[in-house]
Amino acid sequence: MKHILFASILLISTLASAQNKNKILTVGTFHFHLVKYQLGVDFNINSKDNQEQLDEIIKQIESYKPTKIFVEWEFTKQDELDNLYALYLKDQTFELIRQHYGPNETKYFESEIQQLGFKLALKLGHNKLYAFDYLLNEPNDTLMAAIQKADQTELMHEIQKDFGEYGQTLISKFQQEKSIKNLLLFFNGKELNDQLNNGYISLFNKVGSTDDFSGAYFVSERFRRNLYMFSLIQKQIKKTDERILVLVGAQHAAGFKDFIRDDKNLESVELESILK
Repeated sequence: MKHILFASILLISTLASAQNKNKILTVGTFHFHLVKYQLGVDFNINSKDNQEQLDEIIKQIESYKPTKIFVEWEFTKQDELDNLYALYLKDQTFELIRQHYGPNETKYFESEIQQLGFKLALKLGHNKLYAFDYLLNEPNDTLMAAIQKADQTELMHEIQKDFGEYGQTLISKFQQEKSIKNLLLFFNGKELNDQLNNGYISLFNKVGSTDDFSGAYFVSERFRRNLYMFSLIQKQIKKTDERILVLVGAQHAAGFKDFIRDDKNLESVELESILK
């Protein structure tokens, strides 16, 4: 009888815990306004076809019914994000924003924050999007100096090879794939996520001599940034926020996977279950 009672209590506790979790959909994105600059590939988010594709993607994510939307905007500049969204609410053509910031400042009207986040927030009737980015000065120069000082020529070649192949994979993907939905699914797929995470431990963590931990420090700073960003998300989630949406660069999204898994208050929702 005691065993049955204990099992019943455990089952009720487990069900209650599952019901109390906030669902979280993390969409790892590429930066819409930087594709040509970063990869040298023509990509125009404002083209008729891409806008139609975005409308369909937004419609499908809308079915998830996000109750709070987080975007990769610097947390200390929440007021700027609020003002930017207010301009968009006045004019969904982004013309007011172009006039305010200038036509060359595309991060204010062509990035995934506006093209996905703002448009979705408007459809859902949200009056605010939430910033969570936290910038750090990553020690790239220190890393390169440590490799040279330790004479890690082979490791340098391996880093160049791996990241060269990664870059070429992205270029080829954008050249061959014209579906934004498929691009987003690619950036959120396990294969790319593993590749993004593995490189830091497999390669960069080994940089430096046995008494020089420049590589480990570089990795820890990347981890620290992700951890701080995720902390800012956690601190802005209320129990009543049933369904969270996070729009963030794919590299950060890959790092968030373990955080979400280890947070007992969150339940991960996979993008592939939303985009059909």
